[in-house]
Amino acid sequence: MGSSMQAGTRATVSVAWKDSGGNPAKVDGPTTWESTDPTVVECTVATGNPLIANLFAPGKIGKCQIHANADADMGQGVKPVTATYDVEVISGEAVGGEITFTQSPPQGGQTATPLKGAPPPTSRR
Repeated sequence: MGSSMQAGTRATVSVAWKDSGGNPAKVDGPTTWESTDPTVVECTVATGNPLIANLFAPGKIGKCQIHANADADMGQGVKPVTATYDVEVISGEAVGGEITFTQSPPQGGQTATPLKGAPPPTSRR
């Protein structure tokens, strides 16, 4: 499962840890978050709640995954558990445009004619 977001926008994600039967499950310690490509999506844990992360798409278009990581072993050991979410960053809203000018050479013996009122061409030596 995944979502798309426009470049330059923000979003939030949250995780609810589950057991094999789909029931709520506890983890040992806080959940950590990471993006597989921070140039596409930056991911930071929300202040005060490690089950939520804030996402920001700084501008690069592409795909990445967001990982929530925790320790499933409630005892002394460590048993890593990861939840993964796909994010695709698409182009943002238009804020301007770029115009390209291409001049073609005169065709078949034609000569370029200056505009009325334009100064005569000067020769350069």
